[in-house]
Amino acid sequence: MLRWSIATVSMGGTLEAKLAAVARAGFRAVEIFENDLTFFSGKPRDVRARAEDLGLEIIGLQPMRDFEGMPEPLRSRNFDRAERKFDLMEELGTRFLGMCSSVSEDSADDMQRAAADLAELADRAAQRGFRLGYEALAWGRHVRDWISAYELVCLADRPNLGIVLDSFHICVNKNPLAPLADIPASRIGLVQLSDAPGIVMDPMSLSRHHRCFPGQGDHPVDTFLDAVMKTGYRGPISLEAFNDQFRGAPATTIARDGMRSMQIAGETLDRNRVAQGLAPLHIGPDLPPAAQIGGIEFVEFASGSPGGDSFEALLGGLGFTRVARHRSKEVDLYRQNGLNIVVNREQDGFAHSFYLMHGTSVCALGLRLDNPEGALERANALGAPTYFGRIGPGEALIPAVAGVENSLIYFMGEKTGPRSNWDQDFVFETQEAPGALVAFDHFSNVLRRSEFLSWMTFYKSVLGLVNDPQVEVADPYGAFFSRVIRSKDGSVRIPLNIADGGSTAVSRFIDAFGGSGVQHIALETGDLLGFVEAAVARGVSFLDIPDNYYADLASRFDIAPEMLERMRRLNILYDRNRGGEFFHIYTSTFEERFFFEIVERRGYDQYGAANTPVRLAAQMA
Repeated sequence: MLRWSIATVSMGGTLEAKLAAVARAGFRAVEIFENDLTFFSGKPRDVRARAEDLGLEIIGLQPMRDFEGMPEPLRSRNFDRAERKFDLMEELGTRFLGMCSSVSEDSADDMQRAAADLAELADRAAQRGFRLGYEALAWGRHVRDWISAYELVCLADRPNLGIVLDSFHICVNKNPLAPLADIPASRIGLVQLSDAPGIVMDPMSLSRHHRCFPGQGDHPVDTFLDAVMKTGYRGPISLEAFNDQFRGAPATTIARDGMRSMQIAGETLDRNRVAQGLAPLHIGPDLPPAAQIGGIEFVEFASGSPGGDSFEALLGGLGFTRVARHRSKEVDLYRQNGLNIVVNREQDGFAHSFYLMHGTSVCALGLRLDNPEGALERANALGAPTYFGRIGPGEALIPAVAGVENSLIYFMGEKTGPRSNWDQDFVFETQEAPGALVAFDHFSNVLRRSEFLSWMTFYKSVLGLVNDPQVEVADPYGAFFSRVIRSKDGSVRIPLNIADGGSTAVSRFIDAFGGSGVQHIALETGDLLGFVEAAVARGVSFLDIPDNYYADLASRFDIAPEMLERMRRLNILYDRNRGGEFFHIYTSTFEERFFFEIVERRGYDQYGAANTPVRLAAQMA
């Protein structure tokens, strides 16, 4: 039966905790990695009983290593070893054994001999009603691609012997994907999914330390799965990800992320099949479609005394006007050209708790959605529960889900009645003054490395965002990695930044903030130089950029001397690509926690990463 599964090797912790986490995440099938049994204090039959109590089917035991093509006496020992595994399978209540191609230097480069070994083992397995699956390791000694593995399975020619198609081993060596669709379904023993980042590394090291779930890396897992499903295979599809971060995280978190990634893989698979005129497969419950994001409706800061006045002065310097006060709370609304920044100075409730933990900081984000009710239903289906805050009589009830470090993401619709949410909740006192800022351009999440893949999966699954390739950024005190998650129309863009500790800016933020969070917000203007001159006159402090930077600009770009001098005087940074030009500037860091970036885009669609080391050095000065 076609269903999602996960291998216990994909998580850390005890086998009991792994099984409980798998069931809680919604899986109904599991592969047992033999090492988990080795460390288990009970009997294999206890594992079977526990799985049955949790509603889990054990679909297989793995792995059988270094079996085929071995000389005597190793060959005889291998068959004895296999019989012991068969005994183990009987106790576990599973009928499938996964095998991988030999890496032993003792194995012979002889396909006929290897096929004979597999055929004999399959005959022994058949006597007990077992099936075998043979998988090509990307670093196998003689068999390292699916084509060779399939040839070997066909040579052995046993009905209970099939090929294991593992997306990692196939994609990492860039094996052809389209021909997979021509394999008869009866020849496929199991399908396994994992992803990996597109980094240059030997396949074995990449596999053992950096595999991840579908959609978390750069492999064409969707194309792989689409081709495999065209074979007519309708058995289990199992996650198998060896990852150091996964092993160090709570099993419940990893199992939840695994299920989210599988649900999105299934959603993408069905969308691709429908586009090709094929019937959808509906692996698991269908998800409500992702809502269309229309942009950022507001950014909310938790604030308080002392510090609130200086923060609000910074907003004023950036051109925001306090236009309204909340009807029942210590909350103010600042606005500029339809951009909304909420400052929450309540002395109890969610925002106050957030302020006590993190100081003045971004505690919530409001997204404009075409279908907020559907978006909430999708979030709930993906394991993101609904949050409702305290509201007064007649005030708007706006649902939210938990974001990074328990911040909130509100789901907001367009105005449909005589009054908007703002009119319901706020008393307007004045009109916003004309300003130069016209859009929220992007905002960064700084994350602990252990959280990076989880939050990328959250954004992609719950909100339907897509990701750009990962980039490495030089820091004067190390390096950090950045990957942009964005809505398809680009109205919401979130660089996810991670580092491995030390004194990088990312690590310093996490230390000062007390965890992951929003480090900076970028706002767009059509005239950056004019905006900066006005903001400086209003008392805004920007980062001081060294003169050497502008000497380097003069050597790399053809910039008019008078323009370059004005940029130098105002501390404006610059970049250019084939699309156009990019001007940007950063405010001084507020309370060591966050800062604003102001940008002007002239056809440029990147983020000025070339200037990041300069910005980081200036922030350390």
